[in-house]
Amino acid sequence: MTTAPTAPIAASPAAHAVPPPADDAPQAEHDRWWLDNVYQGDAQAQLTLRAVATGCVIGGIMSISNLYVGLKIGWGLGVAITSAVLAFALFTTLQKVFGTPASRHFTILENNTMQTAASAAGYMTSAGLVSAVPALYMSTKQSLSVPQIMAWMTGISLLGIVAAIPVKRKLINQERLRFPSGIACAETLRSLHGTGDEGVVKGKALALTGIVGGLIAFVRDGIHVLPDKFAIFGKAAAIKSVAFEPSMVMIAAGALMGVRVTFWMFLGGLLSRYVLPPYLLQWGFITCAKVPAGGVCTADLLAYGEINKWTLWPGVALMVSHSLVGLALQLPKMLRGVVATVQSKQAGGTDPRMAALEAPASWFWGGLAVAGTACVVMADAFFGIPPHWGALAVAMALALAFVAARTTGETDVNPVGAMGKVPQMVFGAVMPGSVPANLMAANITAGCASHCGDLLTDIKTGYLLGAKARFQVIAQVFGIAVGAVFATLGYTLLVNPDELGSEKWPAPAAVVWQKVAELLAQGVSAVEPHKLAAIQYAALAGASFAIIESLVPARSKRWLPSIAGFGVAMTFAFSTSASMFLGACLAWSVARSRPAFAERFTAVAASGFIAGETLMAVGIIAWGVLFGGK
Repeated sequence: MTTAPTAPIAASPAAHAVPPPADDAPQAEHDRWWLDNVYQGDAQAQLTLRAVATGCVIGGIMSISNLYVGLKIGWGLGVAITSAVLAFALFTTLQKVFGTPASRHFTILENNTMQTAASAAGYMTSAGLVSAVPALYMSTKQSLSVPQIMAWMTGISLLGIVAAIPVKRKLINQERLRFPSGIACAETLRSLHGTGDEGVVKGKALALTGIVGGLIAFVRDGIHVLPDKFAIFGKAAAIKSVAFEPSMVMIAAGALMGVRVTFWMFLGGLLSRYVLPPYLLQWGFITCAKVPAGGVCTADLLAYGEINKWTLWPGVALMVSHSLVGLALQLPKMLRGVVATVQSKQAGGTDPRMAALEAPASWFWGGLAVAGTACVVMADAFFGIPPHWGALAVAMALALAFVAARTTGETDVNPVGAMGKVPQMVFGAVMPGSVPANLMAANITAGCASHCGDLLTDIKTGYLLGAKARFQVIAQVFGIAVGAVFATLGYTLLVNPDELGSEKWPAPAAVVWQKVAELLAQGVSAVEPHKLAAIQYAALAGASFAIIESLVPARSKRWLPSIAGFGVAMTFAFSTSASMFLGACLAWSVARSRPAFAERFTAVAASGFIAGETLMAVGIIAWGVLFGGK
């Protein structure tokens, strides 16, 4: 079990007259020290209407950005820190303009509540909108109505909150797992509220890059001055997606993801889109979708769609085998941690004052009754999953969410994708041949794990700042409710389901879910021999690299290939991989030449570009739908 020393992660330990107790001190002593030296919940505002409302709106808007990016590259981007900077800049500006008295200043705990609600709303796409829901349509052509999507995602996400309640004290108060993103958010909030100018400066940077991103989308999608792509490598390469896309979204996303992952995305995209296709044509594995009258299919006529229909199979196999073998190798350690957590005793008891600050057990049991029952009922009504198998899916979701929460606390990586594959395999056995059951039972687990890890990360931030945990649970509930509306409406306006899996909306995460479900439902006999061979070789490679990663020292892992990056690049356009690698290289160059500047502004500027361009793009589409008859 990995436990970090208390002192380095306590809230501003240098400011405390009494040092924190040793790690092996009784839990009551840790509680007492936290209550006396860190807790601020009775001294300043925390759960206020303006904090919750601001978080819901900011997070709801950012959920649309995450939807856009998720359907492009399969990843979600951070919400908490960006929303904290934006909210601080907003309220600081309002205070200066309107002369708000000091008693009404936006407190650090209000901002923590705000980012909790914003994070819940912003990550609503993880409840299925970039994975199971589009995969369901791609496999079966089954579309869910707007109310169905909202209700389904809300039920799953609330189940994630329920799963977090009973383990919060174990993982955060007692084991003191790090939850690195939670620590980073706490430090950001201290920096913002310690010096007002810093937050305003970052807020201006966020606004400026947002405006630039919005202008790019406007001139490209609104008035069509810029083309969708520049065929700088030639027309034949462009139809394979080897081109430059005039967009800051992927460049900014690459700046946030770093050089290692994006380099392997670039290499995977180059090989699968440019180097490999002529050989696939020569071997008779693919052919041209369109050939001029009297002509023959040549490598110059191969288009992205036909290439992707083949390359996505080894790409999916590579990612799935890598994640599942990696999960299996970590499972003994995870289970030891789970057993230790369940068996651990609170030495010396706990300080009785803590009970009033935590989410009570009644919230867990009441929430489980409501959210669990809702998931079972909807699974039956929407997807034909019998109630007893629906109950199994809920039980698996709770168990796997706990495992995912521990992993998040120790590594800052929530293995949502790998967790989702476990119920896919289980339901491939208990309900063979049913793609909807396979996808949506796994959706319950993945969405539950995502929101469980997200809430605990937010609560870690609050614990370091001295907040009431139960208030953050309430803020997350509101964030989920509002985020479901924003994300669902964004999906409805943004996405033509028939374009899912295309170059426009590659939906790589959904493709992985779709292919796994179809393979389990149809069996390997339905797959063409050459694709099956590619799947087998790719699966062997993914599993091998997972084993190698488990044996290599942590300091050397940065030199290993990013299997996730390489594999996902085989499922979407090369122009996306190239843009992301360019962004990572630019961010690396700035960090090398001006490290202090990069630390202050890279994440903020990248978030601004993404938010500005995606929101403008969505706005243009919505305008066309509502007023242009498109």
